[in-house]
Amino acid sequence: MTPLIFLAIIGLLVAFIVTFLIMPYVIRAMKRRGVVGVDVHKINKPEIAEMGGLGILFGVTIAGIVLFLGSGLIGFGLFDFRILVFLAVLLIAGFIGVIDDLKSLGPKVKPILTMIACLPILLYTWVLGAIPPFLPAYVPLPYLPFLGATRLTIVYPLILIPLAIAITSNAVNMSDVFNGVMPLTTTIMFVALLIASLFMMTIGISEAGLGLMFCSIMIGSLLAYYYYNRNPARVFAGDTGSLLVGAAIGAVAIMGRLEIIAIVALLPAIMNAFYSLVSIGGLLERRQMRARPTVFQEDGTLSASSDPKAPITLTRLIVARGALTEQQITLSLATLTFASSVLAFLTVFLIPYFPGAIISWPFSLLLVMIPLCLIFGVYFVLRRIDQLGIRLAGLVAIMVGVWGVGMPVFALLDYLIIYYPSFLWPIVGIVFVFGWLALWHFSTRLYFKFEIKKSVKVTEVGS
Repeated sequence: MTPLIFLAIIGLLVAFIVTFLIMPYVIRAMKRRGVVGVDVHKINKPEIAEMGGLGILFGVTIAGIVLFLGSGLIGFGLFDFRILVFLAVLLIAGFIGVIDDLKSLGPKVKPILTMIACLPILLYTWVLGAIPPFLPAYVPLPYLPFLGATRLTIVYPLILIPLAIAITSNAVNMSDVFNGVMPLTTTIMFVALLIASLFMMTIGISEAGLGLMFCSIMIGSLLAYYYYNRNPARVFAGDTGSLLVGAAIGAVAIMGRLEIIAIVALLPAIMNAFYSLVSIGGLLERRQMRARPTVFQEDGTLSASSDPKAPITLTRLIVARGALTEQQITLSLATLTFASSVLAFLTVFLIPYFPGAIISWPFSLLLVMIPLCLIFGVYFVLRRIDQLGIRLAGLVAIMVGVWGVGMPVFALLDYLIIYYPSFLWPIVGIVFVFGWLALWHFSTRLYFKFEIKKSVKVTEVGS
């Protein structure tokens, strides 16, 4: 067992134990101070302690300090200050979440503030990271499918890193709406990123060791938190927890060189945020929405809202065919995240990691088609399991389509840039991105209308 893997296991155990033990104190403290939220998806509408993310933050911080001390004592020869940089990102995101939980930041202010959480990564790299033997907290050479390492010396730190932290933080925040959903789905993502880190370590990518350690402590803390947040929840993470966990995904992606892999793993949360933003025409808080995406029924189930002003969310798509219980919705979201995590791991094998590696784009297309065929096989299996499987099959198909369209185009653009260089290709790339998003939105609208019609037919047959 290598020192890194040993440290990762220790970090996971410490994060789990500390979070598990501290959470009851957090719950009691929040209830005493009246920091509670109503569980709107329960018939009796109980008041639940908020800001459980403080327990996650405490567990991850203690585990991170253990990793930092271990990095200097177990075979590294130097304390790895990048671990403290990771913790600083989480502390800033968590602090912004605390402010939002207590004073309610505006929907446009919160994404801007979460960008600030990237400052420890940038400042450390520009100051200490440039001085040997310290190592930078990021490398402006993100790995992309078929393209390999791309050089984005200016764009990466000034635009992509702030956006990465803001997008991942707020995407996780927007998806934390049911008991157990946030810790369950993000744990699945971190497991996928951990496995990808292990693979990258075997081919000599040193930054993958950071991804391994960071994913380990997040998994340990989230598993402990899930025990208290599972249905029926005893505590909610609040924005303190969801922004913190989302920022952790962004920081792992940046510092562990897992950028595109993390984006694919986060597809369900990104889909949910994208659908919501497009359908309501901008950033709004839940209380500002003119209509809710789902309707709580007297029997405790949730159905899709028929109000045309209601936003389209992932949950509304899942219940479009008919009402489901909260547990069924949680299981559905976890299943979609598992599918995206499988796609994320497959993406690892589409990236030429070694300098000078050549993967011809026709062969790359073949590499993509094989897993696509396997996943569409899963799609047809899901359709035959039960009604829940049928709903998920359609959403998995959309997600696979989003991934499957994007990956071959990377190969095509790579081929064109290499053999037909032109200043027009950045413009072509931008046009492609907007066209891709428009196609994504259009296909989702069609799917939603199809599911609603199916729901009406089922109701008519039942009556």
